[in-house]
Amino acid sequence: MPAAKQVIVKPLRILAGSEAYRHVRTNGLSPEDISAVFGASGAAKWLAIVGLDQSIFSDWLPRSSQSIDLYGTSVGAFKLAAAAQQNAGAVLTRLADAYIAQDYVDKDIATQVVIETERVINSFLGDSAIDEILNNSRFNYHCGTTLCRGWLGSSNPTKQKLAMVNSLCRSLLGRGFHHSLFDRCVFHSGETTAAYSGNDGFRTHRIPLSRENIFFAVQASGSIPVLMPSVGDIPGAPPGTHCDGGVLDYHPVPSNLSQSDHQSGKGFVLYPHFYSYLKEGWFDKFWPWRKAVASQLSRTIILAPSDKFVASLPGGQIPNRQDFRRFEKNDQERIRRWKRAVERSIELGEAFLQLAESGEVAAHVELMD
Repeated sequence: MPAAKQVIVKPLRILAGSEAYRHVRTNGLSPEDISAVFGASGAAKWLAIVGLDQSIFSDWLPRSSQSIDLYGTSVGAFKLAAAAQQNAGAVLTRLADAYIAQDYVDKDIATQVVIETERVINSFLGDSAIDEILNNSRFNYHCGTTLCRGWLGSSNPTKQKLAMVNSLCRSLLGRGFHHSLFDRCVFHSGETTAAYSGNDGFRTHRIPLSRENIFFAVQASGSIPVLMPSVGDIPGAPPGTHCDGGVLDYHPVPSNLSQSDHQSGKGFVLYPHFYSYLKEGWFDKFWPWRKAVASQLSRTIILAPSDKFVASLPGGQIPNRQDFRRFEKNDQERIRRWKRAVERSIELGEAFLQLAESGEVAAHVELMD
């Protein structure tokens, strides 16, 4: 009887905008090509690509020496703060372990979410870590928050909920209908941030990071409206309350934010992501057709797990914040699945390094449509 044919699962997709695609097809991809790395909101979804981020920051990018901008919102801001430190791989592991260890079983959720979020942030943002981020001569760290106008900035949960409903309805009409509701705040280290002035009609404030405000900025970037309290009066920032940066920039789109080198033909944006597409704002996720278009991503390279790889994960899906509710009677199963997803994510990092080093990336890259 003939042996069963082995099915090889290709774990990683590499998708590139038009200019990036032409470059990779002609020249391959080297770490010197990268001028920025972006990180998206998505809570637990990030656990599916931890190993990919570790390979990029611990192995691949250290082979080059150019200055690189890091821009993230919510968990994307968390992971890039970890990546901007010495021994990035170990710090990313600490962040993943702390995120998995969140405990809401038989707890008051409103109180516990504050406790758990602060514990997660403290896992990667201690005193020495802050110094490493602020004084990093290689990586210019950027953390995005949403400055709330109107009822979204209220401490009254009912008013917040009504503001979210209003925002959802406006989002159906188009992203521009949010201009009067949200400002973007970009907290930054380094000297390159003048270009991050907003390129999509949203009022954008640039605030230098310091020891006095970095914890609050990172905390605000991950403060989900209604579920978590907003963060008010951040030192150096405009007055008002700040909430999750993903409300405005769910999967931050580089061309919405920047006219920096990677928009002027001097470098490319590397985007390790859990999806093969970008949703500009949090409310866009409710409309299946609402995705960033290829023309917005001409110099962007997305690295994402393939559909077959995702199907091979526990439960056939990447981790999701809804798993807290799905497994509330069996939290050990949630923890098992999330840990397994992190373990499997190492395959994504290995696949990326193999493709980049062998030159096979040129044959593997896909043109965004």
